[in-house]
Amino acid sequence: MLKRKSLIIYFRNPKALKQLEKFGEIMYFTKKKKYAIMYVNEEELQEKVKEIQALKLVRKVEESLFDTNEYQINF
Repeated sequence: MLKRKSLIIYFRNPKALKQLEKFGEIMYFTKKKKYAIMYVNEEELQEKVKEIQALKLVRKVEESLFDTNEYQINF
């Protein structure tokens, strides 16, 4: 099973969503607040982040803190 990491991507224009579909699986997006949550394979993470940041319509890319041990939710 492949390990996946989630990225939070802030974009300038909703047209960026079409470009982002090439890099991974978009799970959620909002056009009003202009961000998307995308999952990518962990071994390709650094390459994908660099490629996504190079896009003109993307403002910022962050790795989600929800995946770290500090923010784990145990029910």
